[in-house]
Amino acid sequence: MKSSVKMARLDTKMSLEDAAKKLGISAGYLSQIENGLRQVSSKRAEQIAQLYKKEKEEIFLASRYALREVSDKNSTKRAGA
Repeated sequence: MKSSVKMARLDTKMSLEDAAKKLGISAGYLSQIENGLRQVSSKRAEQIAQLYKKEKEEIFLASRYALREVSDKNSTKRAGA
């Protein structure tokens, strides 16, 4: 069974190499995304969806792209430190 990401790419008649080049990533990395071996940031998921002329939610499950908040370790103080 082909992934939604891969099917979206194939619908655009783009090769893995061409799509990866347009996204600025390696073909191997894109292949891992397509095969569910890598999670991607929300931003990267959006870039892929835009390239394939799809909505992000059409080709990615919410669990496949990460929405995370980055904290600065130096700006937080631990109790007792």
